[in-house]
Amino acid sequence: MIKTTVTILAVTLSAATASAGMFSNGPTLLEAKCAVCHPSSKVKVLKRTPAQWDAIVTNMMKRGAKLNPEEKKSLVDYLAQTYKPSGK
Repeated sequence: MIKTTVTILAVTLSAATASAGMFSNGPTLLEAKCAVCHPSSKVKVLKRTPAQWDAIVTNMMKRGAKLNPEEKKSLVDYLAQTYKPSGK
C-alpha cells in the first residue's frame, strides 16, 4: 500500500514539474500562448525595446493571454532579445 502511494505521488509530482517547465522557453511560449489569438508572424515582424515588449505582453494579458509571472518574464526576455530594433 505504501509503495503504491509513493509511486502515485512520484508520478503526480513528475507530471506537475513537466507541466510547469513545458512553456519555460520563449519560442515555445510565443507559439503556445500568443498564436492562440493571432499568428506568431504578426509578432515576429515587430522590432521593439524591452520596455515596449513588456507593455505589449502586459496588454495582451489584460486581453486574456494566460501567462504566469515566470512565463511573462521568459517571453518578454525572448522577444526583447530576438525582435529588437536594429542597432540595439
